[in-house]
Amino acid sequence: MSGVISENEIVRHLAIKALGYSCILSKTLAKKYLVFFLQVVMVDNYTEILETTLKIIFDLLLVFGLETFSDDDMTKKESDDNKANVSDEDLLATKLESTTLERDQHEGEDNISKNAKESKPFEDQIVEKFKEFLDDEILRNVAAEGIAKLMYNNRLVDATLFSRMLLLWYNPTTEGDSLRHCLGMFFSTYGANDNMEALTVIEEAFFPTIQTICDAPHVSPLLEINPQRVAELMLSLLRGYHNEQMIIKMCNEILINPRSSYGKCLTKVLHHCSVDGERSSDADIKLIHSLVMEIKEQAEHISTKKALLTYLGVLETMVKKTPYSEDKENKPPDHDGSQDGDVLSQMSDMSEVSVGRKKSLYAAPDQPLDLLDMIT
Repeated sequence: MSGVISENEIVRHLAIKALGYSCILSKTLAKKYLVFFLQVVMVDNYTEILETTLKIIFDLLLVFGLETFSDDDMTKKESDDNKANVSDEDLLATKLESTTLERDQHEGEDNISKNAKESKPFEDQIVEKFKEFLDDEILRNVAAEGIAKLMYNNRLVDATLFSRMLLLWYNPTTEGDSLRHCLGMFFSTYGANDNMEALTVIEEAFFPTIQTICDAPHVSPLLEINPQRVAELMLSLLRGYHNEQMIIKMCNEILINPRSSYGKCLTKVLHHCSVDGERSSDADIKLIHSLVMEIKEQAEHISTKKALLTYLGVLETMVKKTPYSEDKENKPPDHDGSQDGDVLSQMSDMSEVSVGRKKSLYAAPDQPLDLLDMIT
């Protein structure tokens, strides 16, 4: 164990790597030294050691799962160790802090003391650490790849991290980076095979992601991102799974401020949300229909109105009993079979509408997504 506190970076690197291999083979060692590995990432400044240590952390979480490091047994063991003499982890971390350079040392110490005072669950603490790693230029690529592996294997379920990685993928500062290829592969496969946990993560990340882009300050590189393209991508990743409550929420978000960039973006992609006529209730479909009607009246561009009109026509065909069916039962039908305000009759006057026929991400849910073309 003396190697992990060596002042020689090469020796320290090999020793940490050897300790990591040992931990992968033993759950007991993994539970004992995970905190130590996190401390190494916070206080060391040798790039290769940082990357190797972070990979070890992700490998341990991937092999054993986050629940292994947050169970009652581990909490009890750590409490007993604190009451006894100084543990091996504390001794190694203390020695490591005194033998390494000053890369983020003060910040790391502040974070350690802050976490010691807070009683957050382990999952919440590790997610916060992952967010910090994504913001670190040195650790960003390794962190994104590790998080993608954890989420793909359902070891980690967190919408905020998914949103962070999506914004990182679209961020112009990552152009030409190998990170984009890794994330592109992850996004194209995440949520496949009707993985409901993954689809729920994408759905929960939808609104915060779009709002973050629309509210980006003028000095932020996120300002260069087209929020509509991001929204279209996220809807395509849902592969036709659009919860009616999500659509209702989208309508309400639009009606709060339809003139804002956020509201305009949601209005332009609303018609891409598919409604399952068999699964959705008539009440939900009628509510969506009435909300979309209100949004259409406030839409500014004729192309948007046409798209919403087509969407309304689809909704009308799904309603088994329209809101006006009771009145229709007591009234004879018009001779020409038409009614004022009927969306289907309005659509006939706009035969040029071809919304839904575009070459886009929505051709077929089972078709592979050409994600790299979506960020150019």
